[in-house]
Amino acid sequence: MAVKNAKKTIPDTSTQRYLPFSQIRENVILMKDNSSRVVLKCSTINFLLKSTEEQDAIIMSFQRFLNSINFPIQIMVRSSKLDIDQYLQDLNTRAVKQKNPLLQNQTYEYIEYLKKLIEVAQIMKKDFYIIVPFDEVENESVRNTSFIAPLSDFWNSVFNNSVDVAKLRAQIQQFGKSKKGLFWRVNTVKTGLENMWIKANDLDKKELVKFLTDYYNPSMSGESLMKSDVSDYNVL
Repeated sequence: MAVKNAKKTIPDTSTQRYLPFSQIRENVILMKDNSSRVVLKCSTINFLLKSTEEQDAIIMSFQRFLNSINFPIQIMVRSSKLDIDQYLQDLNTRAVKQKNPLLQNQTYEYIEYLKKLIEVAQIMKKDFYIIVPFDEVENESVRNTSFIAPLSDFWNSVFNNSVDVAKLRAQIQQFGKSKKGLFWRVNTVKTGLENMWIKANDLDKKELVKFLTDYYNPSMSGESLMKSDVSDYNVL
């Protein structure tokens, strides 16, 4: 009597099951709770160099901006080590092409000065982001505004299976319904920031992949990220 071998099920060991988002679609992050997020990268202004009148105007504009929105947003400030390798390479290229010996020597000395400065001090840069959420069920969006899922949601994602095809299709349909409301919020935020002379741009697909990778896996370099398979992130 022949006995059919039962098909072995391979457990899902993908790290995606531990993350609060499921995919990126049209530069929008779709979360596993059917909500969505748009990440805006903001330019900066030097507040301390402004006159007193300009500082007061910026503060008032920021106050009006906060009062004008009736939905939650998340402001994220990320500090990272400044990579000046490309800048040093550009300086070296200019030094080689420099015909004036004095200027060429000064350029080489400046390069050496920067190298020594990096060795003794970590030069940090700050990037500013605003994350705009949207959910048809508004109280769910308010409860889970943060880009980082609550601890309870994390453990739920650990013990539940990864997003199946049916749920993925439902998310796509939900995205089509909520897209209009989401980008209305994005435009509202952009307009409010422009009144403070701050420009905000949506992160595109590749920028979002790098943003998420740097956030959840800071040790992964940008070079190795670009070599990775984009399909690993369910990017559409």
